[in-house]
Amino acid sequence: MKYLPALFLLALATIAQGTEYTPLNVPTKADMTRILFPDKLNGWAVTATGQVLSTFDAGKTWRVKQVTNRPIADIQFRGKLGFITGERGLLMKTTDGGASWQDVSLNIKFNFNGVGIINDTSAIICGTDQNSMAKTVGVTFQTWDRGKTWQKKPFLANGFFDVVVWPPSKIYFLAIKKSLHSIDGGGYFWTGKYEGKRVGFAFDFQDDWGYMVGGGGLFMKSTDHGRNWKEVPMQITKTLRAVTMIDHLSGVAAGQDGIVINFFQSGDQFTVENIGLPVSISSIAVTEDKVFLAGQNGTIVYRAR
Repeated sequence: MKYLPALFLLALATIAQGTEYTPLNVPTKADMTRILFPDKLNGWAVTATGQVLSTFDAGKTWRVKQVTNRPIADIQFRGKLGFITGERGLLMKTTDGGASWQDVSLNIKFNFNGVGIINDTSAIICGTDQNSMAKTVGVTFQTWDRGKTWQKKPFLANGFFDVVVWPPSKIYFLAIKKSLHSIDGGGYFWTGKYEGKRVGFAFDFQDDWGYMVGGGGLFMKSTDHGRNWKEVPMQITKTLRAVTMIDHLSGVAAGQDGIVINFFQSGDQFTVENIGLPVSISSIAVTEDKVFLAGQNGTIVYRAR
């Protein structure tokens, strides 16, 4: 395949929008906040109205369960152990693969934006302390006993947006103008910063390689665990809210007004397209054969990988 210049690809992106994406029949109109596929058949999605959706046939059919009245921000699984995080201290866990959920919420002054499961007994969550004057003081909690008890960790940064766990013991946090990296399961964190006025909202890592997206078309990459970030100029101004890596060299990002960026060649080459629906995308899941995107108004679409 011959790679075309970025500006020319942007022009092409306005033609034949959404031709590859198929909408799924989802039993809710609530905004999707996270979609997750541990394998190509079994998937999960959560909403801003406290719903958990599950599929066992690659998204052909979905079941919906109202598990809380608070907005859910994230869901993660490791085997049958799973956690949900969200606003006003929301923290729920399951030990039966999502058949039932136990509310183990913490103080309502915390908004939890992300959860990562480190191993069979340990998990970590991150967010902000809404009781602080600035409303951006970051908080993290960790469990070592499958979510029975949670210990607050020392202050690391302001405004946590995302957490990624790379087995067996690497943890990555995305905060306001800062990223953090641990190689010992959360015992100690190294700090990296990124320059500019725009804020990163989501990132993904595979070992030492990572990609970050954010406000005003921010797209950055790191090859050293997030200590240093290099911006990839894309001439895009739409806000990007989600990014998922396929491998070290390629992945998918998406965001405002259904924009989708497919990047490859270490993020230096990319194509831009649109799902063809007037909604913003907040989460991406990649399986061995499909790419799923979830966002506003109960939207879940997919295309072949």
